[in-house]
Order: sequence, then C-alpha cells, then structure tokens
Amino acid sequence: MDSMELAAIVGRADERPSDVDSQIDAAYACDREDMEAEAVAYYDRAWQLGIPEARRHDFLIGYGSTLRNVGRLDDSLGILETAATEYPDDLAPNAFIALTLNSAGRSDEAVALLLESLIAADGSGVARFGPALASYAELLRQ
Repeated sequence: MDSMELAAIVGRADERPSDVDSQIDAAYACDREDMEAEAVAYYDRAWQLGIPEARRHDFLIGYGSTLRNVGRLDDSLGILETAATEYPDDLAPNAFIALTLNSAGRSDEAVALLLESLIAADGSGVARFGPALASYAELLRQ
C-alpha cells in the first residue's frame, strides 16, 4: 500500500469517527504497514462502536493480535478469548492466545493450548498420540 492510499483510509476514519467500517479499515491499513500503535487507536474506537457480525471474526483476531504487539496483554487475552468462545470451531484464536500467553511469560500454558488445539484439529495422524499429548498438556498447565 502506498502512503497516499494509507493517508486516504486513515483520513476517512478521522473524518468519520462514528463509522465503524472506516475505523476497522484504518486499523487494518495501519496494521499492514506495521503501525500497531496507530492501529490500536482505530481498533479501540471500532470496538466501542460495536463490530458488525460480518466483520467480527477477523476483527477480534486482528485486534487481539495488535493489542499483544503493543503490550496490552490482558486486553489481548480478553479479546482473543472472546473470539475463541464465539467461534469454537475455529482454532485460529487459540494460536493467537498462545502467542499472547508466551508474551506474558506463560509459555507452558501456551504450549499446552497448542497441543490441545493440535489434538482437536487432527487430520494428520495425531489422534493415535492424543492421549499422550493430552497428558503432556495437562502437565504443562500444572
């Protein structure tokens, strides 16, 4: 994305602070340009406005990930856990939760979650090792 396109997207969001779609678009644009500090302001504003169902899944993951990147780890966990609850068949939120747990110094929990997600997503032969992996996940959580 060139700087003029980014400026147009951000400008539209700044001109329309109550337009949730403009806020989300600006958050994503800033994220793509590695401008997380700027992105989180747009994510925060969009969150306060309420996220349309059609955009909610990706928004929750993007917002949670960006919150982690700016060091708001508790907020990140909250948003990502919301995504995991609302979309229980999607394991992507678990991967981002694991990253946040790792950033918070909770690596054992992160690995346990990833093991549990791997077991749940089995399609590659992991099932026959499921009991052993589940046992390791339990030990890591202790």
